[in-house]
Formats: sequence, structure tokens, C-alpha cells
Amino acid sequence: MPKAVSHIELSPRGAYPEVTPLVKLRYIARQLQMFQPRLARSDQAGGLLTRYRGRGMNFEEVRNYQAGDDVRSIDWRVTARTGETHTKLYQEERERPVVILVDLRSPMFFGSRRAFKSVVASGIAAALGWAGLHHSDRIGAILFTDDGIDTVRPRRSHHAVLAMIHAMVELAGELRNPVPAPGSQPLTVLLEEARRISRPGTALFLISDCHDLDDSCAQALYLLTRHADLQVLRITDPLELNLPRESLTISDGRQRTFLNGNNRPLREHFAERQAGAREAVEQLCRRHRLPLLDFDTSEPLVPALLSYFGTRQPDTSARGSTADKVVVP
Repeated sequence: MPKAVSHIELSPRGAYPEVTPLVKLRYIARQLQMFQPRLARSDQAGGLLTRYRGRGMNFEEVRNYQAGDDVRSIDWRVTARTGETHTKLYQEERERPVVILVDLRSPMFFGSRRAFKSVVASGIAAALGWAGLHHSDRIGAILFTDDGIDTVRPRRSHHAVLAMIHAMVELAGELRNPVPAPGSQPLTVLLEEARRISRPGTALFLISDCHDLDDSCAQALYLLTRHADLQVLRITDPLELNLPRESLTISDGRQRTFLNGNNRPLREHFAERQAGAREAVEQLCRRHRLPLLDFDTSEPLVPALLSYFGTRQPDTSARGSTADKVVVP
């Protein structure tokens, strides 16, 4: 018997991602529009417009006939009216490969309220994967850890999304400490790998806390965005923005220290440093014309996804209404 499930119930939570909640995110796929149709640069048939011209479905223009033009495209009415041979041009449709870049390094193993950053990242990746598959895109992924990179080859199949989900659950399940291990790979390595495997026109989604998305990534970003479209999805925990007024005990598993939350200068200094780091990321994205979307680990994920990618805005005024529910078999 089908049952209604709220968007909040579908939102993953906890310290480690699980396969079943990530699979259930496929129920919101049809409500997500990953990107607005735009000129694409790939060379395979699909659902986005491209500058390639030929016998597509969308009329482009009429111009003078040139050697090599398809005679089937001759516009006989314009030719008869002008006395010169004219041909019709159409925009062909192309598919857009989608590659999801997921940061699963140690700093993502952190969360103070609803979910760890690694869980939110896995949820975003799964939802975007199902949405891309719903729109007949080829879905692939690059999963980035402290010491390695796992790649899921782009395919137009639910097996690609499931492979990504199982890989994310396995890799995130190995995280034990939010402190980066010595020799942990910088984000630049992930961007360079994305440039190596992405084809012209690929849509890339970088899901990370962006703690090291800085000027050291500028060259890699420039080269990557020359032939691919990149969106940055930044995940932040509230505790990373402002220290609470209560005293905190902090440990990396080996050492322990105490923070006095009543120390106002300390809290202000911490907030200023974090605000400066966030502003640096925003400036870098503006410089490279990259969309930057923010996600909060303390908020349910699905409503946030719908606010950014939803085909219609969710009804938040009536949480129990049918507008905020999906039917799960």
C-alpha cells in the first residue's frame, strides 16, 4: 500500500550514510531540475541545445545555401521569393554528461546537530544522480578521499547511481576522525582529475565543505571551466561559523583541549576568521563565474534541494500538507 512520506523524513541524517535512505531519494528526482537548458558542447544526442547545426527539432535561421548543405533543408518558399537558394538551419539536441565530485576526506566527518557533512554530501550526490537519470543524462562520479580517488564511469543507467551510492557508503564508513591525516590530498587533485576525465560540455557538481578551495585551486579551476560547467555546493555546520557560549571539550582521538565559550574575544576572533575564509571562497567562485550553493548540516536536506533545484518551490507554510509529501510504494 503506497504511503505518503514528508520531504523531511526523506532527508538523510546521522554520522554515516546508509544505502536505503540514499536510494529512497529517487522519489524526489522528478521534482529536481539540475540546470536550466543552455547551449551544450557535447557531441551525443540528448535533451539540451547545442551550437551544432543540422536536422534537429528547433528552427534556428534561414541563410543562403552553401556548398555541402543538405538539399532536404532548402527553404523553397524563400528561394522562390528571393530568386536565390536558401536553406533552413536547426539546433540539434545533445545530451549532457553529469559527473558528481564528492569530497569524502576527513574534515567531512563532522557534524554538531542533524547530520555529518559526509552524510549530507552523500545525500546531495544521490539526489542529483537520480534527478539526472530521470532526465536521461549519463551519470558518473568521482569520490575523493584522503589518499585515493574512486571513479564511477558515466552511464545512463540506474546501475551507475547505485554504484555511486554503494561506493559513497563504503568510503564514508571508513572515516573515523575529522582531522586530516598527514599527506592528505588537496582539493586541487580532485579538480585536475575531473578535467582529465570530463568531456566538453560536461556538467560538474563539486560537493565539499570547501575548506581548501582557495587560490591554490585557481589554475585548476580555470582549466576545468574552459570546457565544462561547474557548480559548487558548499556544506557547512553551524558550529564551524560561531562558537557556542558554553565551554567545549575538543579531541582528535589522541589529544584533548578545552575552549571557554564565555570568552567573548575568542568567539569574535573565531567568527571573523571563518567569515573571512567563506568570503575568500565566494570571491574565488565569482572570479570564475561559478554558481555557489550553501547547505547547512542542521537543516533537512530535501527541502534545501527543492529550494535550489526544485521545479516548483515547496510549500513550507503547511508542513503537513500534501505539497510537502511524496508517495513511496
